[in-house]
Amino acid sequence: MTALDFSGREQLYYQLYNRLFQGIINGTYAVGECIPSESELMKTYQVSRATARRSMEMLANDGFVKKQRGLGTVVISTHPKHSPQRVAKYSKKGKIATVISRKKIIEFGIICASKNIAESLNITEDTELICLKRVRYGGEEPYYLEINYFEKEYVPEMLNRDFSEESLRVFLDKTYNIQWSYAHQEIYSIIADNQISKILRVNKGMPLLRIKRVSFDVDDVPREYVDTYYLADKYHLEIELTI
Repeated sequence: MTALDFSGREQLYYQLYNRLFQGIINGTYAVGECIPSESELMKTYQVSRATARRSMEMLANDGFVKKQRGLGTVVISTHPKHSPQRVAKYSKKGKIATVISRKKIIEFGIICASKNIAESLNITEDTELICLKRVRYGGEEPYYLEINYFEKEYVPEMLNRDFSEESLRVFLDKTYNIQWSYAHQEIYSIIADNQISKILRVNKGMPLLRIKRVSFDVDDVPREYVDTYYLADKYHLEIELTI
């Protein structure tokens, strides 16, 4: 357990929220299980009931937990409800449930926008972008590579955070109040090149599923470009159509 920082640099309720969030995504609190009660959080982290209650309310508002009579506060999801839904889902649910999921940052810094990304985000090619490249692991096995790009001037505080531990989507919501309207996705079947094969620990030429996504805010402005590479033998597409 990591102690909270009482220096005042970051709100205690948000720090506690992040501790609980990490417990949910790393499997400490699995879906269907209860997280600690307000009283337990007060004792463990030496915080007030108001602080414990607000962190719990944030988790509930983000769709992670729900109060159930006779049980307590139960985990109902490992993804925030305001996160755009991927069409790529793990097809062997029994296997992923038996391992601890984690993300590792392999690159995090500032780059200049490429022509393709500049066109997608409606910016110039010399615009500075924050590039966050992470690998999602199940235990010690890599599952996919995700690369996020944001205009630096739009979310500069990103550079001061650790997104191997913190939810990027929740951070954007809580820090910048970014409200997403819709996303455009393009799906490809590709083969792994030298760089990606090393990152995902597969042979060069291995089939991969590539999804490129551009997310738009409520003002219809493209704000995020995401490039994700999934191992084709671990993911399949699930697309729900309305008639």
